[in-house]
Amino acid sequence: MLSIDADERVSPELAAEIRKAIGEAKADGFELSRRSSFCGRMMRHSGWFPDRVLRLFRRDKGRFTDDLVHERIVCEGKTARLKNALLHYPVARLEDAIRRIDQYSTLGAEKLAASERKVSFYSGITHGAGTFLRVYVLKLGFLDGAAGFMLAVANAEGAYYRYMKAWLARQRRE
Repeated sequence: MLSIDADERVSPELAAEIRKAIGEAKADGFELSRRSSFCGRMMRHSGWFPDRVLRLFRRDKGRFTDDLVHERIVCEGKTARLKNALLHYPVARLEDAIRRIDQYSTLGAEKLAASERKVSFYSGITHGAGTFLRVYVLKLGFLDGAAGFMLAVANAEGAYYRYMKAWLARQRRE
């Protein structure tokens, strides 16, 4: 079974590699690297490539997790990696990124607020700053130019809002 999202595309090269992998049946599941676009630019760094995801699997060996955000496939068996990348277009415009930040930070905040993790006003600031540094410096986002900077800021905002929303939710309960 091949599972792809609405914002993902299979290139002709990947399609041929998938057909070959299915024919050879050397593994029960296959990881694909994703080449993701942010605001019209294919990212080569910033932690977005290679973004390996298990997407091709035998029905009797794979299952989906029940995660609220970004459910994934787990495979009970041997896995391998395919060479060609899955094309991913999750964020066409900055407005899309802002909408996703709000949606995902709300879902993440609900999970965080329900957990036993310590959440304070300052944890939002430190997690946001840490996320920016990880994406822009450690994951070499600066090599992706302006799009890399915008992505690092968007990721930092998502972390900041997730912790602030969780902190505010806990404040309301107390």
